[in-house]
Amino acid sequence: MKKHLKALIASVLCTMLVIGFSGCKKDNNSSGSDKKEKTVVEFWHYWDGNNGKAINEMVENFNKENKDIEVKPVFIPGDQLMTKIQAGISSKSTPALAAADISGMAKLRASGALLELDGYAKENNINIDSFYPSLLEYGKQDGKIYSLPVSTNNLALFYNKDLFKKAGLDPAAPPKTWTELQKYSEIISSKIPGTYGFEFFTQVGDNGEGLTWQLQPYLWQAGADFIKDGKAAFNNENGEKALNFLVGLINKKVAPVGSWDDFSKGKCAMVVDGSWMVGIWKDSVNFDFGTSMIPVPEENKYATNMGGEQIFAFKKNDNENKAAAKFIAYLTDTKTQIEWDKKTFFMPVRKEVAESQEYIDWVKNTEPRLMPFVEQQKYAHARPSILEYPAASLEFAKEIEKSYYGKVSVKEALSSAEKAVNSALEK
Repeated sequence: MKKHLKALIASVLCTMLVIGFSGCKKDNNSSGSDKKEKTVVEFWHYWDGNNGKAINEMVENFNKENKDIEVKPVFIPGDQLMTKIQAGISSKSTPALAAADISGMAKLRASGALLELDGYAKENNINIDSFYPSLLEYGKQDGKIYSLPVSTNNLALFYNKDLFKKAGLDPAAPPKTWTELQKYSEIISSKIPGTYGFEFFTQVGDNGEGLTWQLQPYLWQAGADFIKDGKAAFNNENGEKALNFLVGLINKKVAPVGSWDDFSKGKCAMVVDGSWMVGIWKDSVNFDFGTSMIPVPEENKYATNMGGEQIFAFKKNDNENKAAAKFIAYLTDTKTQIEWDKKTFFMPVRKEVAESQEYIDWVKNTEPRLMPFVEQQKYAHARPSILEYPAASLEFAKEIEKSYYGKVSVKEALSSAEKAVNSALEK
């Protein structure tokens, strides 16, 4: 009897202990479930130097504000980023996030690996309509959004104030029209022997885009286009007007052919280049320079070309998708973008930034030479975001280069370029 009683007591005690331990275990699980597990996402980009420092600061701020998310920035050199992304898509080992040049967006959209952002934009209160429409084109596919603008730049006129003074021109009055640009170039070239008035990109180079990129603003200003409705749209009177203007400068010996970088060497008084050069030349040239919007035909049709980067996410699990979208919302937010543009000298991607008094005051007080780029951004055109664009650009440049070197007439160059571009678009 005693043995049975002892056994019963032992059994009851054992059951109580098990229940007790189970209860404790359950409590531990309950407290653990209340604490959210941190979602870690990688973010690939190619920004280095000052821009790399800026993006790291932005990421750090985001991580501090979002304790349940950790964004890990990963720098990949610009000439390797797209290759690495494509390899990641093939092996299904992409990061959650990336930012890349707009030139690669058509290929990325076509991959089917990008996360559609429309629903996430609504969840995160992203106002899509506040972005410049031309910039949004790089992220659109079948009416849906797969990437958003995170940085941009455009082309404007740089001019050497010291050479202007030497030639008897007002250093505070750069040319505003094509006629003035030609006139100023003639005056500078004649009064300062060995100096050109204006330079632009005249060689095909590795991929032709330098020549195409520099010529496109003049096509748009003259009322022509590069590609429209899937076909070449420059072989017309307006296209002739644009190309005749540039070839005329070469023929008058006021613009060099075959060389580039004469402006920075003080051998040329004017050049059209990107906003990023303000930051580079302010510390590297030995003369005073100013900036202005690109001179226009007498009809005053403003136009410039745009560059920049887009930010996007890859299809991952639900937690990573939400974390990635939240970071995209943060980095493209007006407040963040103002700080981003201050740190990087990038141009506004949203009209709220361009119209922000805080931003405008900063530009005027810190680097007023950026103001023409800010004012021009609303006139910036998007290059066609299509898979065939790189090939079309190269073929265009090959034919146009011949007119710069006097091998063919302007009409002949445009006609052959039209055939070559349309052929590239059909492949």
